[in-house]
Amino acid sequence: MVAPNPKRAVALMSGGLDSTLAAKLMLQQGIELIGLYLSAPWGCCDLSKAAHAAKALGIEFRVEKMTQEYITVIRNPKYGYGSSMNPCIDCRIYMFDKARELMESWGASFMVTGEVLGQRPMSQMSRALGIIERDAGLQRRVLRPLSALVMAPTIPEEQGVVDRSKLHGITGRSRKPQIALAKELGILDYPTPAGGCLLTDQEFGDRVRDLFEHQEKVGLDDMELLRLGRHVRLTPATKLLIGRNESENRTLEQYLMETNALLIPDFPGPSVMIVGTVTDEAKQAAVQAIIRYTKPERLGTRVIVRQGEATTELPVATPPLAEVA
Repeated sequence: MVAPNPKRAVALMSGGLDSTLAAKLMLQQGIELIGLYLSAPWGCCDLSKAAHAAKALGIEFRVEKMTQEYITVIRNPKYGYGSSMNPCIDCRIYMFDKARELMESWGASFMVTGEVLGQRPMSQMSRALGIIERDAGLQRRVLRPLSALVMAPTIPEEQGVVDRSKLHGITGRSRKPQIALAKELGILDYPTPAGGCLLTDQEFGDRVRDLFEHQEKVGLDDMELLRLGRHVRLTPATKLLIGRNESENRTLEQYLMETNALLIPDFPGPSVMIVGTVTDEAKQAAVQAIIRYTKPERLGTRVIVRQGEATTELPVATPPLAEVA
């Protein structure tokens, strides 16, 4: 641990306008910043945009990947879920914990976020913000420059390290105040708002719920696979993951594990991964899925099966014997 410097702060960077504005406001007050990006495949943030923003601001930029610990946060959130499988409060606590660790190692005395009071219904209301700070061990050390004037002063404000009069009192979901502030600060190159966290999406949330219900040990790769393809559960122990395009087919090959099998047609069509218990019945269902999602004129005669170190073949029988939903 390094002795804290009152003029050093860790700024959470998402790649969006709000976090960029917050960092810019701190730089204008002479605060030394490190930008921190927390990487998760299902998150609402964009690594390339965050890196671009940090470079434009002229600040050091660090990336930290979510760990296995974060799976536990999603699976058993202390403060529950939002509209789908999104544990927003617990997620922010996890992120703030990681920011606090960087603060301690770098010698920062506070952290900065682009959060706007009332912008998100679960994690950006006054009560939730207080819970997040408390549980992360950062009470009164999280400065939100965009909404600071409608919140209680933080320690760096009280100490005079940050001039509170130069901060803002933005609230709610409207983007107009931020767009006006960006123009005022000369920030003209910023992205449109992102689509949001995948965990709030109902379809993706259903996939997460299905995974947790049927698989005791869940790893980061398992979560990564939820973003890909069509998912068809055959039995409690087995499901199919069907590639929707050439890019997904290639990605499935990268995620092939010893316990799974991948069926690759020798003709233009979807690859299908069998996740879980691999049986002959599952292989036949995978072949039928390939047939269903391949144009009839493109059908070939065989499918390559990769499982562990072994590679075998299965014939393609047409017309399909069964239909996979």
